This record gives sequence, C-alpha cells and structure tokens, in this order.
Amino acid sequence: MRRLILVFSVALVLIGTIFGIFLTVSGQESDGTGDPVIVRQETQDGNIRQITSPNQSSPLAEDSPDIGFIDSPTATCYQPDAKQNICYINWYYLSVSATPSYMIAMTVTLNAIGNVAYTQGFFQTSLYIPHTMYDRGFKVECGALGSGGKPGLGRVYYYTIAAEDSGNLKTTNYGAVYCPAFIP
Repeated sequence: MRRLILVFSVALVLIGTIFGIFLTVSGQESDGTGDPVIVRQETQDGNIRQITSPNQSSPLAEDSPDIGFIDSPTATCYQPDAKQNICYINWYYLSVSATPSYMIAMTVTLNAIGNVAYTQGFFQTSLYIPHTMYDRGFKVECGALGSGGKPGLGRVYYYTIAAEDSGNLKTTNYGAVYCPAFIP
C-alpha cells in the first residue's frame, strides 16, 4: 500500500511539473499581432528617444512594467591631438531604469562602426554607466572640414542607445554628434 501511495505521489508531482512547464512556455509565445507599439516618444534638436512595448492588443500589455527613457546627456566628440585624425565619442553618463522589472542590457551603436558597447544587468532595476567606464570614448575619424555637413566641423556620427528590461520593454535614444575637423 505504501508503494502505491509513493508511486501515485511521484506521478502527481511529475504531472504537475509538466503542466507548469506547458503554462510557462505558452505564456512566452508571441500573440502574433505584429510589431511593438511606440508608447512614448520625444524629439529635441533632431534627437529622438522612444519607449516601445508589446502590441497593445496583447492581453499581456495591460500588465507590462514601466521602463524609463535612457538618460544620455552631453554626447561629445573631441580631438585630443590636433595633429592626428583621431577623435573620441563619449557621453557624460548613460542611465536607464525599470520598475519592477530588471534591466537586461544596454547597447551603444555608432552608424559607421556598429555595436561599440554592450552592458548587461544582473538582477538590478537600473543601469548607470559613467563616462570613465568607456575610458577615453569610442575612437573615430575626425574627418575633413565640412565633411559632416556643417562648415566649421568634421564628420557626423549617428548613434543609437538601446536598453531592454526583463518585461520585454525596450527604450531607445537616437542622436547625432559632430566631431571637430582634422586640418592637416
């Protein structure tokens, strides 16, 4: 009799585990309604930042957590040596937070180079990256006088800063930074 109860108990635990796995997997599948929706967007001086969420027709959209805009002040491109065609792009800091979800990652992309930085979170609700984390910044060519479209400056670099939280919300900043011109 004890063996029968033990076998029955083990079978119940296995069935419960399998049922739980199926529920978890079915909750992760796409609702098939299309691309994410832009929840909020701001534009200033041609720079754009936006927050996207799962499609609003999704039953999960009402329970979606909040994610903030990426704070990325003072994008700069500087030339440490005027005799060289080498500039560095950096930000004073990059910061983003989410509630109650955890921040998964933040990526920095420059148009001419591709992904230049990837920061991963670990059970934290915010990411803060000071300018010193990227040392001098990201090395780029300064460019010739006027090569970026502004007469007194060099090349222009377009950047994208993207972050994602554990609730599958994404926030993105788009912008441009002009470098000083290299005058040989």
